[in-house]
Parts: sequence; C-alpha cells; structure tokens
Amino acid sequence: MQDIRLLCIDIDGTLLDSRHQLPSENRTAVLWAAEQGATVCLMTARPPGATFSIQRELDISGPVACFGGGLLEYHGERLSDCRIPARTAALLAQECRLRQVHLSVYRDTRWYVDHEDLWSIQEGRITGLTPTCADLQNLVASWERWGAHKLLFMGEPEPLDLLQTTLEKRELSIQLLRSKDTYLEAIPEGAGKAEAMHTLCGRLGIDPAQVLALGDQDVDASLLQAAGFGVAMANSSPAALRAAPYRTESNDAAGVAKAIYRAFQGTL
Repeated sequence: MQDIRLLCIDIDGTLLDSRHQLPSENRTAVLWAAEQGATVCLMTARPPGATFSIQRELDISGPVACFGGGLLEYHGERLSDCRIPARTAALLAQECRLRQVHLSVYRDTRWYVDHEDLWSIQEGRITGLTPTCADLQNLVASWERWGAHKLLFMGEPEPLDLLQTTLEKRELSIQLLRSKDTYLEAIPEGAGKAEAMHTLCGRLGIDPAQVLALGDQDVDASLLQAAGFGVAMANSSPAALRAAPYRTESNDAAGVAKAIYRAFQGTL
C-alpha cells in the first residue's frame, strides 16, 4: 500500500459525473480512503455553500478549499483567505458590462449578479445556490477593506477567449483560469489549489509526496503537478493532461474511484 495521507479532489468534472451527480462508486472509494487514514479535502472553484453540500453527501468532514483554492477552511478555522481587491473587481465589473459578458461575484458565502440570466440560472441548478441581484460595479466599489474571493465570467468560448486575452495584457492582481470552455475564473494572485495543498500539508505535517490529487481543468493543473500523485481525468483539458503524470477514466466512468484504489495499491 502507498503512504497516501491527503486526498485532494476537484468536484465538477471530476468527483461528479456530467449530470452533476455523485456516483456511488466514487462515494464508496472516498470513504474507503478515509478509513485508510487519509484526510479528504474537496478543492473546487465552488463557493462554500455548494461545497459543504457535497461533503454532506459524501458523509465526510474535513478541510475544504473553495474559490479555486483562495479560501481554505479546516475545523472552522480559515487557513488562507485570499481576495481580489475591490478596485480591481470594480474595473472588471465595468469591463463585463461594456462587453455584455455575464459576471458573478463571490464574497464569503454570498453570490452576486447584476441580474438573473440563463447563465446564472444554469449555475444555480448546478450548485443549488441562489444569487443576490445588485449593481455589481457600485457594490464592489463599496467594499473598502475586503474584496471578492472570486469573479466568474460565463459566456460562449469565443467572447471569453477575447476577454481573457484583453485582461491578461493589463496589470491586474488576478489569475485567469478556465474551469470549462464557457467559464473563466478570476482568482487573486498568490491563490490556487497548489498553494492550498501546500498550506494544508504544513498544517497536517505531511509531505506533498503523500498527496493524491484528482482534477480535470486548467484551474487544477498546478495542483496535479505539485501533488505526489497527480491524476487527470480522461475528460480533462489539455493543460490538466499536460500537468498530471497519471491518468484515470472519465467522470462518467467513476474515474475517481478507480484512481483511488489504484493509487493506494501502487498500480496507477
């Protein structure tokens, strides 16, 4: 058996299938890994409310890394809390309004949109959350001290590609990462799933070589590269596939369960 002490799992496109359901095989495998003594951490772009619900469905407790790793909580304590400055978030809200690109703003447990549209309705169905409608530009400009944990741009791939190219040319204190073709995530500089993993390893007193990580998108690439056992799903983005030394089946074929058993048994 391999000495795996920490299991870091992405949710959408990884732990959940393409219908956003939790396969029973994955749940059984995660519980088995916990029984072997591994700490299980869900590492996701989701906000806390949409992450804790998956924890409850798994019937586990433990750390969660939300907003792409910027917010790491363990036993009610915040081990890291990275935010996009309010001024930067206001500039991005203005840019989205001019381009007519959907913007969702996440801060702590709150999800804000300018108004409900097809994108927010779709995201609400996936996460089980309901946004608060507000004038985003004025709202984020009013946050004097604490900014946003994450901004999510949703739209067709081509407009998002253009937005990403434009924003990458500007000196903004953000990272831009795709969580799927139609989702562009903006997270703070210095945040990320790899950073969250290293922070958690320090807290648990373990080495990154003892970490099994599973993911499928660009936002997971740094984690898959940093973990001792980085596993990309068969349905992964090119960036995730390049970063991960190991592969597993797709999220519709219980790839998480298969990877867990193989990793622990040393047969990845």
